[in-house]
Amino acid sequence: MPDPSVADHRRRVEQAITRLAPVEVPLAQARGRVLAADVTAVLSVPPFDHSAMDGFAVRAADVAAVPVELPVAGVVAAGDPVTPLEAGTAIRIMTGAEVPPGADLVVPFEWTTGTDPVRVLQTAAAGRHIRREGEDVAAGEVALRAGSVVGAAQLGLLVSTGHASVLVHARPRVGIVSTGAELVNGSVPDSNSATLAAAAAGLDADVACFGPAPDDPDGFLVQLREAAAVSDLVVTTGGVSAGDHDVVKAALRDVPGFWFGPVAMKPGRPQGFGVLDVDGRQVPVLCLPGTPVAAYASFLLYGSRAVAALADPGRIEVRLARLAVPVQAGDRTVLLPGVYDENGHVVPLPGHAGHSQRLLATAEVLLVVPPREQEIPAGEAIEVLSL
Repeated sequence: MPDPSVADHRRRVEQAITRLAPVEVPLAQARGRVLAADVTAVLSVPPFDHSAMDGFAVRAADVAAVPVELPVAGVVAAGDPVTPLEAGTAIRIMTGAEVPPGADLVVPFEWTTGTDPVRVLQTAAAGRHIRREGEDVAAGEVALRAGSVVGAAQLGLLVSTGHASVLVHARPRVGIVSTGAELVNGSVPDSNSATLAAAAAGLDADVACFGPAPDDPDGFLVQLREAAAVSDLVVTTGGVSAGDHDVVKAALRDVPGFWFGPVAMKPGRPQGFGVLDVDGRQVPVLCLPGTPVAAYASFLLYGSRAVAALADPGRIEVRLARLAVPVQAGDRTVLLPGVYDENGHVVPLPGHAGHSQRLLATAEVLLVVPPREQEIPAGEAIEVLSL
């Protein structure tokens, strides 16, 4: 029986994941979050008719013929209470101040003598230099659409439209559990935890590392349960092949619903996946190989989509790029480090693609070469994973 394909394993993982419920967060915590629903304005922007200029609020009919002199009945600045404008008078007004009832034109200072009485030297049509209530956003109107990322400008609009909190997609909690005695005793640095934590954080997840765990099933299970108790997704690295010390497989292969086996891909053929019940909460556990290149490549193939499925399945996407040169495909999916050329096409990098961390660190993308067992010509589009 042939190995499951990359597409098969993606389906296995994604079908087992339930989207997290959206959460309401105060605006102070909303920067960088994604709106889960349209946001309707509670307040209009502007909230009232206000002056766009420093000048004099007048009735347009009183300055239809210029020059004309009007007594100045008062002064109003931003935040001041206003009184109605009597016919035949003017009120000195500052930018941002509410336009007095009865006024329908603001004459800029430079069109006047600026004195009291004020002599108006130039006029305009009614409505000039007045920003109307709701001119930007009217109360009851959709101010921001679901799917918008909340940045500085969006936060400003949310405040102006009367919101103190907002409904956003949940930020998945991802727990990383690396395994291996060589990591525990420090003879090999735990690069997988650092790499995968950074990758998950880049997907807008909250990340915590709980490894390295020893090559002992009971000890590993303690750390796995600790991670699962506070995570929405747990990612393990190492211990999934057929060796004597493959602790993840040994600890979980008899747990109902867990699967371990080969996937038709290179690097990263040994994979595993299942769901743990944690006090009635179903926590998916993605079990990746332990070699650094295979672990990172596998996370990009499966883990990144799992994080998106938890937060918003609409964020799952397949990015395509055209090949700059022909690439030989084999009998399984091959992941090749590559870079973009000056035309935006991708070029595989020469070197040991399956295990060179240095090569991976110089790449911009991983080419996902499909299993066609023939040459894929230059110019054809294939999937790429951004690094």
